[in-house]
Amino acid sequence: MKIYGADFSGSKTPYGGIYYAEGAGEEDRFSVRRVVTCDDRLDLAYAVHASRAPWGLDFPFALPREALEVLGVSTWQELLKEVTCLSREEFEEKLSGGGFSSCESRCREASACCRTTDAAVSAFSPLKKTNPRMRTMTYAGLKFLYYLRRMGNTVFPFDKPDKNSSRLYEVYPSHTWNLLGLPRSTDIKAFADEFSRRFDFPVSVEEVLPVDSQDGADAVVACVTLAYTLYISGRVPGSKEEQFPAGPDERSASHIEGLVARAGQY
Repeated sequence: MKIYGADFSGSKTPYGGIYYAEGAGEEDRFSVRRVVTCDDRLDLAYAVHASRAPWGLDFPFALPREALEVLGVSTWQELLKEVTCLSREEFEEKLSGGGFSSCESRCREASACCRTTDAAVSAFSPLKKTNPRMRTMTYAGLKFLYYLRRMGNTVFPFDKPDKNSSRLYEVYPSHTWNLLGLPRSTDIKAFADEFSRRFDFPVSVEEVLPVDSQDGADAVVACVTLAYTLYISGRVPGSKEEQFPAGPDERSASHIEGLVARAGQY
């Protein structure tokens, strides 16, 4: 089965900032087979829709509960629809008007700025405004999810998976780099070697060496992270586990705040 990972961009002009990696499981290892750059989010959307495969996407799939209240919605599905009705400026104005003017610190616990799953992986808040500009990333990502769902694809954990369509999962490559004790870099050979050793999950990246950009490297990390997460959760052949890994607090909030797929202990 093919599995993909993408490094997303929320920029108005994302040229050169979007990459995706394609991998597949073999008898004794998972191999990353190609890394592709996209000129536009439309290129990525087509690749996702046409593949009918699992995708790990590197952007927040949801907002903290308090932000939904500010936007005047009560469910994740309503959130997606509301975002498509707002311009970037209107999205920002609504959030700022509700008191979300900062949210700059890395997440350590669930709060008005941070989802429970953000705290679990020490991510930046989806509402962070600067360096990185997570708020614009989140806005673009939510619209991306809305249109892909309208095309028949499914989003974890909000939708029931459909093997005849693409299945989208939120990933956070920085967490995987940190988990391995490695700095973010373009050295995906070192990443693959350490991941293989740490998780007893053989990973091959030789077919795509060298990777020249950090965005391309993060796409590879997203792909491998999702492949391993699906393997240990029983969604690909060869695993004895049946439940998607997550902490109890994350699981109870996942119907509205989403869930980051990741390697490691749960």
